[in-house]
Amino acid sequence: MAHMNTRLLALIPLAVGINLAMGQFVAVMQLPLFLDTVGTILVAALAGPWAAVTTGVLSQVVFTVVSGNIVWIWFLPVHLLIAVYSGFAARHRVFRSLPRTLGAGLVLGAAAATMAWPIAYLVFGGVTSGGVTIVTTLWSGAGIPLKWAVYLASLSADVTDKIVSFLLVRIVLHSLPIRMASRFPLAARALGRT
Repeated sequence: MAHMNTRLLALIPLAVGINLAMGQFVAVMQLPLFLDTVGTILVAALAGPWAAVTTGVLSQVVFTVVSGNIVWIWFLPVHLLIAVYSGFAARHRVFRSLPRTLGAGLVLGAAAATMAWPIAYLVFGGVTSGGVTIVTTLWSGAGIPLKWAVYLASLSADVTDKIVSFLLVRIVLHSLPIRMASRFPLAARALGRT
């Protein structure tokens, strides 16, 4: 488990704020993706999976409380999957090259969609976040049964979302000054420098 030092205690709330801000932006813009796990993925790369799990749990709780929308808490298992997978992926140096980053985002997107769609379908009848619900409605309107329309919408949103999220984290990691990155030894590993 990651040692809780002051650096990590500052990083986690910052990452929760990133998750909240990105998620709010996407919700307001009604985009068919989420971007609400960018901070979690970043923490996984900088501090490992346990710090990312903490970030994920806090993010889901804060999303639920701030929005007053219980939808967020139901997706906590998905956020935990993202945290653990991202930590594993960072350990395997997925941020060192663009193809590895894209591949990791693609795999995570497919896994997250497969975990999220039963929740979206069974608990919410396919009505979750604005942009994804719009895509579900389009698929359903095209004659696809609701269950599969929810899955297709979730798959397209999650794959796009996780690829974009991994790319954003890759940009941040590669942009960190060496002195700053050296404070988080796992960042060097995630970038393939060790």
